[in-house]
Amino acid sequence: MRSKHHHGQSTLTTGIQIALVGVSAIGLLPHTALANPKQNANLKKLTEYYHTNPDSHTRCHGAWVQPKSPTQTKNQDEDNATGVDTSDGTVFAQADMGYWDNDDYAELSGDVIIEQSGRQVRAEKVTFKPSTGEINADGQVLFADGNTNPNTNTAGIIGVADNLKYADNQSAIATDIAFASTTMNAHGHAKQMTKHNNSHYEMQDVMFSTCPPNERKWHLDADSIDINTDTGRGIAKNAKLNLGDTPIFYLPYLNFPIDDRRATGFLLPNAGVSSDRIEINTPYYINLAPNYDLTLTPTIYSNTNPMLTGEFRYLTQNLGSGILTGSYLPNDKNYDDQDRSRLFYDHDWHSKKYPHLSVHGTYRYVSDRDYLNDFDTLGLENNPLNLPRRIWATYYNEHVNADLRVETFQSLDGTKSDGTPITDKDKPYSRLPQLSVNYTLPSNNALQLTGIHNTAYFKKSIKDNSEVEKSGVRMYNQLLASYPITKSWGYVTPKFGLTHLYASYDEDSLAGQNLTKEEGRYSIFAPHFSVDSGLFFEKQGSPFGWFKDSLGGYQTVSPRLKYTYTPYKNQANIPNFETDVATISYDQLLSDSWFLGYDRIQDLHAVTPAINYRYVDKNGLTRFDAGVAEQFLLEKTKVGIEDSQTFDRSHSGLAWQMSTQPKQNLWVDFAGALNPDYRFNSAIAQVRYQPNDKSLFNVGMIERKENKFTNQLAMSAYTASAIFPINNRWRVLSQAQYDHKNSRLLDALVGINYEDCCYGISVYARQYRNDLSPDSSKNHAIMAEVRLNGITSGGKLNRLLSDKVMGYDTAQQAWQRAY
Repeated sequence: MRSKHHHGQSTLTTGIQIALVGVSAIGLLPHTALANPKQNANLKKLTEYYHTNPDSHTRCHGAWVQPKSPTQTKNQDEDNATGVDTSDGTVFAQADMGYWDNDDYAELSGDVIIEQSGRQVRAEKVTFKPSTGEINADGQVLFADGNTNPNTNTAGIIGVADNLKYADNQSAIATDIAFASTTMNAHGHAKQMTKHNNSHYEMQDVMFSTCPPNERKWHLDADSIDINTDTGRGIAKNAKLNLGDTPIFYLPYLNFPIDDRRATGFLLPNAGVSSDRIEINTPYYINLAPNYDLTLTPTIYSNTNPMLTGEFRYLTQNLGSGILTGSYLPNDKNYDDQDRSRLFYDHDWHSKKYPHLSVHGTYRYVSDRDYLNDFDTLGLENNPLNLPRRIWATYYNEHVNADLRVETFQSLDGTKSDGTPITDKDKPYSRLPQLSVNYTLPSNNALQLTGIHNTAYFKKSIKDNSEVEKSGVRMYNQLLASYPITKSWGYVTPKFGLTHLYASYDEDSLAGQNLTKEEGRYSIFAPHFSVDSGLFFEKQGSPFGWFKDSLGGYQTVSPRLKYTYTPYKNQANIPNFETDVATISYDQLLSDSWFLGYDRIQDLHAVTPAINYRYVDKNGLTRFDAGVAEQFLLEKTKVGIEDSQTFDRSHSGLAWQMSTQPKQNLWVDFAGALNPDYRFNSAIAQVRYQPNDKSLFNVGMIERKENKFTNQLAMSAYTASAIFPINNRWRVLSQAQYDHKNSRLLDALVGINYEDCCYGISVYARQYRNDLSPDSSKNHAIMAEVRLNGITSGGKLNRLLSDKVMGYDTAQQAWQRAY
């Protein structure tokens, strides 16, 4: 103490340190809700602990901070002082004057500070009874809870009240209280707050906002709020959302979360506008148990009947987790009064005993081909033609990578890119089942033994007579042995292999083609030999000495030559279930086959020269990497996907790929090929520029000519996207895809996003086409999303751009951090 007056039998000491039980500040709500915006003296006093940030580039110009602890100040200011540790419940008390009645009364006055376990109370006068824990503090009482116990649900809280009374060790009442949460960066005011125990609080006449105190753009008002940190919920009655001083939304009853735990209650509604309707949905969340829940979402449309959607989530201890989603709309007025529905199911299981073993299941059903397009306002589902229904198990270790699956599809009616209807023969095969295994056999020397096994029963019923049915079993096995020889100057890798292909039609296909079992069964063996070789030439320095001083580094030139031989085996009658011919590319020309799939063994007798150039700077960053290759056929190939698709040229044509990073924030990728006449065949390019972590610009293009041998269709398309801030609060979001060949815009989105301490707003419009019918009319959608900081988050726009724009997630995270 700083004063030494004596009064009768009282005891006065300096630096009072006494063990009081129950002296603690009111631990206020981590996620309080609502308040009245009047500016009183306590609220003004509270703003002393809102520290502004002088950096004008930050989105939030300040933050709530805890008042300094007197014990911390002593330790900092006095080098030789040991300070006071109050973490064990010991009370530190300081005042101008102190009076202690040895019976059961104590009084402190004049700049009183009491601290215990990181909690503080500051007042002009404090009286207490140690035997009962009764405390009474008056005169702009400041209390602070620093949340020193990480196991509690209490957030860091500051408060200023006219009066603070502790009735016992847990219960307390504060009047005319202004409060702030340092963890939420939120503040508010209540006429009265009652603390029933360490987890239950009640407040009357409440105001709450996450805005800065000097820029309160929105706030919530409520007659009363009941907070329970044990359940993680708050209940507000007669609540209003205000923009400025204007009420815009009223809720007579609001059950809201105060932490991350789940509880039953309404979620915030969503609204959207498409080209033909307005929709509003109001999700209701039901916390059925700690490991499963249900969300029911009624949706009201402006032009048809309401829809009900349910989403059931579960998590089991040993059987995995899953999501079941169903929707139902009766008598759709816009669809000939038909009932419309969907059912989606996903399940995932990961073995605890075998960490590399997992099982997954997916089921998709919609009532009609237009369902996803009609009820997906922003086109997020991409409206696929074939909805998968599969269950598959995967396992891997250092030697084996295996996949066992059963898969079929719901195939919707649709059209091809040329506008013709999709028939049964164009639909994918079901796999009932399919086993795929890639393996490496252990070896104690440089010899590498690898293998492939792929077996499946493929089924596709032909009901429209578009072709005869061709279903059956296909088995593929390949064993390869290679012996890499690597030196500092280069490498040579000889490889030997044997491939076996077996196929047989099922009974339906045999009958449809008038074949016997023997005639519908095929088995062939084919050997394989190849030699892959290359040289390494390295030179210090940058290309032409351009970046010698700034980047340094080294350059490498690697000429490469590969010889491949697989003899011809007649496969004209073997069915093709899943195999296609790869588009000619640099990597493909250096592989052992042009086929993608296991229904064909390509006869290939060829030599492939290639060359690669690479520049790596002094920091190990690859600034330029490019390669060129061409394959020369020593014998013309005879095996094709179909008899009419054999390749009859003596060389493939030139193929190349290039990747460069001329600057730290600029990337350029370019690949393409020429046909055997050295005329243009295909090209794909991508340019990505990221001037800072919150900006992103992408431009891409693909141009290709028709190539009947590889089933390559002519295409000319361009893509572009731009995400960039206008300033620290506004940014632009956009992306587009344009079909130049058919002179039509496939997809375009433009939006603007605003963020500050108080709220975020996104307004965006999209024009897109139905994936099932690209020639049909365009769809339009306009959406607006409002996010109140501390209450709502996420949105459809983020989900859409994450799927459409490369690098968007990284830019989005940086934008969110810019506070």
